[in-house]
Amino acid sequence: MNSSKPKMGLGAWMLWIFCRSVAILPHWVQYGVLGGFIYFVLRYVARYRRKLIVRQLSESFPERSEAEIAELCGEYYHILAETFVGTMTLAGMSEQKKHEVLDVTVPEHIMKVVEGKHFVYLSSHHNFWEFAQFAGLKFTNHLTLCAYHPLTSKVWDDLYYHLRYSKDALPVPSSQLIRYFLQHRKDGVDGRQLLLGLIADQNSPPKGEVHWYDFLHHKTLFFEGGEQMAVKFNLPVLYLSMSRISAGKYRGEVILLYDGVESVEKHEITERYVRQLERDIVREPAAWMWSHRRWKYYPDPVTGEPIYRRE
Repeated sequence: MNSSKPKMGLGAWMLWIFCRSVAILPHWVQYGVLGGFIYFVLRYVARYRRKLIVRQLSESFPERSEAEIAELCGEYYHILAETFVGTMTLAGMSEQKKHEVLDVTVPEHIMKVVEGKHFVYLSSHHNFWEFAQFAGLKFTNHLTLCAYHPLTSKVWDDLYYHLRYSKDALPVPSSQLIRYFLQHRKDGVDGRQLLLGLIADQNSPPKGEVHWYDFLHHKTLFFEGGEQMAVKFNLPVLYLSMSRISAGKYRGEVILLYDGVESVEKHEITERYVRQLERDIVREPAAWMWSHRRWKYYPDPVTGEPIYRRE
């Protein structure tokens, strides 16, 4: 895979121009006016996936009343609107701005653990995940590889690639991440070690033997690729915990899940990730991506085999 930036097609270029126009607007126009309009459309006009959002919130927080779930649903639409706006602002994100929109704290002992090493960096869809890559700027001797699933639309796929690409971050299709890592494992890229960025709370399709994690009152499947790479290549694993400060601005705390040396049981690293993610969601419940189908599968009560959940 070539690390240089590919050219955009006409359709993607036109979308980029629109995003760039939004990116240069004042913050209050971006999030107050445009964000407010998107929120209104999502919540009151389209009622975007409302049934799914309410159902998943109710199942995940059974102790909450109907009124509390409705309030969380409303808060989620605000978060979702901010996500749309934040994505567009990526088209005009300067180096200084990246540090402003995500204020990241990395403890000194973690810096020492990853110094001179490749490492795995796990984030999630809790708060605005597109800004999560900016935490990689704290690791100046590393190139961030942003694993992503290519979109079926070539136009939108081109757009998102260019929104995510920078001199410090290279988008890599998830299916090619291991190959890219192996190709550059010895010498890195341009003298920099690799930071393998994975959004690890995606829906995991069942393949072979599965392991169920207890998560938000559900038996849940999680991708375990980060753990598998960490154990096989002795890579430290970090987790980014994000908190919303205000519209378009977040605080990030980097947490060490695995130092690359410790002896761990199978599934232990992923279990640590799951527990940390659950704590973050309980702390800020509206900030997770509830409009995405989170539990497509559930275990057979007798065999534990995955059963597809029909809506």
